[in-house]
Amino acid sequence: MYSIIPPALELTLAQLDVKAQKFRALRHPGDLAGLLKADAAQLAKFAAKPHYQVFYIPKPGGDRRTIHNPQAELKSIQQNLNVFLQAAYYVIKPPCAYGFIPRPTDEPKPRNIYTNALVHEGSEWVLNLDMKDYFHTVTSRHLNWIFKELFELPEALSLHLIGLCTYKGVLPMGAPTSPVLSNLAALPLDAELQGIAAQYNALYTRYVDDLTFSFDAEPDILFTNVVREAVERHGFTLNESKIKLTRKRDHPEVTGLILKPPKPDVSKTFLKHLKKDIKLYRELISAEMMHRGIFHPSVLEKLKKSIDGQLQFLAFIRGKQDKAYLRWASLA
Repeated sequence: MYSIIPPALELTLAQLDVKAQKFRALRHPGDLAGLLKADAAQLAKFAAKPHYQVFYIPKPGGDRRTIHNPQAELKSIQQNLNVFLQAAYYVIKPPCAYGFIPRPTDEPKPRNIYTNALVHEGSEWVLNLDMKDYFHTVTSRHLNWIFKELFELPEALSLHLIGLCTYKGVLPMGAPTSPVLSNLAALPLDAELQGIAAQYNALYTRYVDDLTFSFDAEPDILFTNVVREAVERHGFTLNESKIKLTRKRDHPEVTGLILKPPKPDVSKTFLKHLKKDIKLYRELISAEMMHRGIFHPSVLEKLKKSIDGQLQFLAFIRGKQDKAYLRWASLA
């Protein structure tokens, strides 16, 4: 499930600009320690040898997703660094990017899963593409470009930042800095795909690893090949099993939302899964099941968090006065 409502930065656009300038003004690892109010020796230690807890969670279809959970002190450092990286990205973000973008307090046009879908609402054809294993295909090479070329930071500082933000040469899924760094790494790709979209009279948006193109007329059969070549040029890979072209009358889906009048809505499948999860949760917390003690409390907690996230999604899209939301929220 996507993070539907991006976290608020509690900063104004002007304050974000100041933080972006402070980050870009860094020259030495010591400057970074001062900016983050951290111990320079501790930063150097984590940059040289970051500590993560590695575990796996199941994905649909039987695959596993690798999660890297940073050690508590490293995670705290990454959380502080993330604010400055978000600020640096925010002031240069391209019009096509919609995912992992927190909303400043005075931003009139937020970027989120709903506004991403709205871009494609009136188009006759929608092409959905997905990049495979997105975080783990963002490598130290991408970060070297970000810090040394994009932000023009000195090499010693760039290597320091790469060490703090990668694990075994890739972005760790679980580090607070990984989402914004994935956006920064995609800047050259976004620029090329925006150009391709303009050439084919298409609209283009990217929500994390989901690429969406929409057209007024059926796209050229070779269009996907053009996009694939661009994606691969920038070090990423398309998930061939998730390529989908849909006509407007068949209600295309964009990042979990169905494009249908009068506005994008959750799918019937989403509501079915929510109902199923709530039913399961109620069964597991029944007096009989609790007495038998079959399930560890952590299992129930994870299921409850999943349900809460789905309810938040439903409320965000339909509003908290929606009948379906009220019904499922009362049962949950």
